[in-house]
Amino acid sequence: MNRQVFRLTALLILLPATADAQQSVSLRIDEFEGFSWGTAQEVILDSLGEPIQADTLEDNIVVLAFESAIDDTASIAMFAFFPGQGLVKGQHSILFDASIDCVALFRDMRHYLLLKYPMIVPVDRSRNDSSKGFCDAVPDGDAAWITSWEDSRTGARALVSIEAGRPRLNVVFESAEFIAWVEDAEREPDPEP
Repeated sequence: MNRQVFRLTALLILLPATADAQQSVSLRIDEFEGFSWGTAQEVILDSLGEPIQADTLEDNIVVLAFESAIDDTASIAMFAFFPGQGLVKGQHSILFDASIDCVALFRDMRHYLLLKYPMIVPVDRSRNDSSKGFCDAVPDGDAAWITSWEDSRTGARALVSIEAGRPRLNVVFESAEFIAWVEDAEREPDPEP
């Protein structure tokens, strides 16, 4: 308990000097872009306007994509909705190429989430299986990096990731309902041909 009080006190002392005025601090992972888990897609459409893309996936999951930004970096923001449950996942995707320092971009987004969720300790995992620099190894599938924040109170998680073979950084927010759906889908056997 003393460690949490210390971290919260340190945060309150340092926050005015370090946090972006537009960034909110949260003790829980319970929303994406200001919309709480369970928000109806109509509410988001009313607020954000026409999406640049709308898709209905398997199990009638609706995904809406909007041009957006996270921490002053242009992105595509995707909102996923389960039928009858509303918003269950949000994700910012940022494409990068050789002209972008993907390590600096990753660290910026990681820092953004560290400030947003100061009471949740993140877990880092990375690899670079080549002799190339990290950013050069990503498109070849030889490097990946993920930092995740798991909220034990809500069962939700947030993460920053660069996947091997994909020159794209994702900042992802997943509700407990979405995580359970993914876990259930992974347990189901593949249908026989």
